[in-house]
Amino acid sequence: MTAIREVGFGPDPVLVGRAAELESLDRAVATVRAGRSVAVEVCGEAGLGKTRILRELARRATDAGLLVRLGRATQYEQGVPFGLYAEMAETAGSGPDGAAQPSVPAAVRRMLTQAPEPGAALLLDDVHWADSASLELTEHLIGNPPPVPMLLAVTFRSACPPARLVNAIARLGPAATLIDLPPLDVASLDILLAGVPRRRRELILRASLGNPLYIQALSRFDDAELDGLVSLARRHDPVDADCLAGSRRSVLAGLAAEITAQQLSVQRVAHIAAVVGDHTTIDLVGHVAGLPMPVVSAAVDQLGRLGLLDADGGRLRYRHPLMRASAYALTGAAWRFEAHTRTAGYLRGRRASRRLVAHHTERSARHGDETAVATLVDAGVAFAHEAPAEAARWLGTALRIMPDTGAHDERRAEVAMWYARALGRSGELARSREVLQRLRRAEGPVRRRAETFSVAVARQLGDFAEAAATLGTQLGRGRLDPVEEAKLHVELSAVDAFREEPTSAVHHAQRALELLDERRSVLVAAALTLRALATLYLGCARSAREYLTAAVVAVDATGDADLRPYVEIVSPLALVEIQLGNFADADRHLARARRILDGLGPSSASPYLLVMESLVHTRAGRLTRAVRAAEEARAAAERVGSTEMAAMAAAVRLRPVLWTAGPAAALATAGPASAQLDADLSGAGPEAAVGQPRSRAWWRINRVELALARAVAGDCGADLLIEPAAPPSRHPPVLVARDLVAAVTAAGRGDHTTARQVGERAERRATAADLPYEIGLARFARAFTAYRMEDPERATMLAESAAARFAAAGTPMEEALSCHLAGAAYLAAGRPNPGTAALDRAEIGYRACGAGWAAAVLAGHRAAGPARAGQPGGDAVLTAREREIAGLATTGLSNKEIAARLYLSPRTVESHLNRVFAKLQVHSRTAMARRLTEAVGDHGPPA
Repeated sequence: MTAIREVGFGPDPVLVGRAAELESLDRAVATVRAGRSVAVEVCGEAGLGKTRILRELARRATDAGLLVRLGRATQYEQGVPFGLYAEMAETAGSGPDGAAQPSVPAAVRRMLTQAPEPGAALLLDDVHWADSASLELTEHLIGNPPPVPMLLAVTFRSACPPARLVNAIARLGPAATLIDLPPLDVASLDILLAGVPRRRRELILRASLGNPLYIQALSRFDDAELDGLVSLARRHDPVDADCLAGSRRSVLAGLAAEITAQQLSVQRVAHIAAVVGDHTTIDLVGHVAGLPMPVVSAAVDQLGRLGLLDADGGRLRYRHPLMRASAYALTGAAWRFEAHTRTAGYLRGRRASRRLVAHHTERSARHGDETAVATLVDAGVAFAHEAPAEAARWLGTALRIMPDTGAHDERRAEVAMWYARALGRSGELARSREVLQRLRRAEGPVRRRAETFSVAVARQLGDFAEAAATLGTQLGRGRLDPVEEAKLHVELSAVDAFREEPTSAVHHAQRALELLDERRSVLVAAALTLRALATLYLGCARSAREYLTAAVVAVDATGDADLRPYVEIVSPLALVEIQLGNFADADRHLARARRILDGLGPSSASPYLLVMESLVHTRAGRLTRAVRAAEEARAAAERVGSTEMAAMAAAVRLRPVLWTAGPAAALATAGPASAQLDADLSGAGPEAAVGQPRSRAWWRINRVELALARAVAGDCGADLLIEPAAPPSRHPPVLVARDLVAAVTAAGRGDHTTARQVGERAERRATAADLPYEIGLARFARAFTAYRMEDPERATMLAESAAARFAAAGTPMEEALSCHLAGAAYLAAGRPNPGTAALDRAEIGYRACGAGWAAAVLAGHRAAGPARAGQPGGDAVLTAREREIAGLATTGLSNKEIAARLYLSPRTVESHLNRVFAKLQVHSRTAMARRLTEAVGDHGPPA
């Protein structure tokens, strides 16, 4: 091949054809300088210049005074935990992974938090190759940025986007900058290849498909070779994948040919740099190659002159992953095995990072190699919490190469216990359970630890009966010291709370309190929290408040270090606080728990805490944040493999989605839980319900939320309120919420007697518990019933009373709903002035809460105009969905806009409107709005 070097692999080619992208980068930097965080997503095919764009962003960020930190993931090191952050964590002071050093997530967050003004830029390249721990940390930083302005940029290949990162960035809305790099056009190529004959430029453009890296590589080919590639391109569409693959193969072959044309010493250095990776140094290459240092240095210089290798801060790096891949492909498996062996020995002797030593050891491990076993176990234990997936792989390899000395091999059992923990924490709950079952049959001290962790796995899977049985077995053996026994009682109380067996939960919580002294403040706090929750489940709200007060004192008296192992207890604490109306305390405790978890990395406690965050945001009228927290909870549950927590996250997501996007969107996202109902109604209860929480307490909550969404959609949700063959609930918040939905449903179908009775029962229950929020719900139910019974005077009185209760409880969304109902009732009573004022208050409330769908429904009602006393309701024959679509149409929304808001197709919207026109005997939207005016007295809030 003739190497024609019009365009070489020099330091950086001229950046052409990227003016729009550079403007986007400038805007992102300016946003951070203005004090706001922003994320930048750069995607494109290999070779389009993602890394070059990131370097340009680094230059601009540095010029703007930002603290710039770079990270890069690599193809052959995807098993190295936090590989994306390794260098910056060392810069932040984490150093080698010693036990006394901070975790990588803590070190990175500290580095960003301590960034001077105007802020920091975290630039992460090739995240499609990032390890799972790096991806989780990045996702966490996107959703929970440090308290200083931060620019977080990621690059990845379009064909393999990291889904969770992409979704996390998408949720940022305007705070995200998305750059999808296109191929270079003819004008850009003319600049890049200035001085090259036109025909040759055309050949390079056609063969490269406008890919900048391919343009550089193909400029080395002679015209005959380019003609061959162009012939391939003519047989395909210009963007056909086969053509692109052909160009890529040719580029790789050309790069490989250039390497094999060098002296053997240069080839060997190229091969070692490809196998060892970005942490390659000249000394390490010399050790692995067995070559004198002057020979190694000369080879590195030659590879630099070829534009393949950079010497960056003493480390050797290929300039592009495709260059490394071409060199890597020239090596054989046996040669790589020995190279990894020598690299591991070199790094181990210099006390290098555990993660790197383990990476190379895993790739060169031999059966019976005790040094390799010790290295892998040491790294697996060190990273079992921060990077459990990688730790599980290392520990599994250690078990595979470790000699098996029989059933009483305590060392092997210890390693297997750590393996089970890492599997469980990485979401491999089924495999973790298999290992634990074997360990529970073994003798020795590891059996008890296996039983204890089995309880945590069973809870994550929703197998509460199994968890209770295991805990009961441990208690039954006796011979426990008071603290160990108290821990088991606390666990049993938590399991029984999930199962909604409050009497047993109270017993175990009380027994734990009797066994503990005040010095064990965190366990005392846990026991008091569970005692408060179980007491509330028994219907004793006053006593629950007393225990909650004591629990808050105990939690607040516990330091972060002592709370860290028990941080999950904040979730039931927040649940009681939310249900008793103490939103400020719930916010405070959840923020503290999040701060603790920030320094821990991935945790099985995260999903439950995020569920509580979503719940408190919903109650406090922060609906957008509630949806985001629920989505984060579901993603966190999926990461740890907890189907139970994922179902709980789906349950709390229903209400905020209902008010922001409407019932169709809420029910569409509910998944199997909204369709699989027969199993519950047969008496099997939550254990048989596919897609629903298996915890009886959360199963009830989920059913009420589904029933509410269906009631708002105009469907009968009464079947969801039927109690299974089990002890009935005595939990006031659930009972009153269920009565609200039952009353609204009964009133909607014209069963006013049942609606009135259920509403009155709800108020008796709420008043007995002295819960302001639940009293507001009961008043709303009664007001809605009175409105449907055409008693507008009584409806206005009750709706205004409900609004006042909700205002006192600090729940603005429900206050706005009550104002909406009051406004409709005033209009029905012929009192337009107070009606308009009430609807104004409702509109202000909806918009403050971010309740876009509810605000749109209100706008539709207002567009219909004031009621005409004595005229019949023209929309009485319309279905709930037809009324909903007609109301939105009167606000001026197009069919396409209505379809997007209700998660329908434009054709479905058109069909509904055609039926509305036919029923109302009109032929235009204007006439429809006039006709609906006659029925405004029947227009209530979306409930």
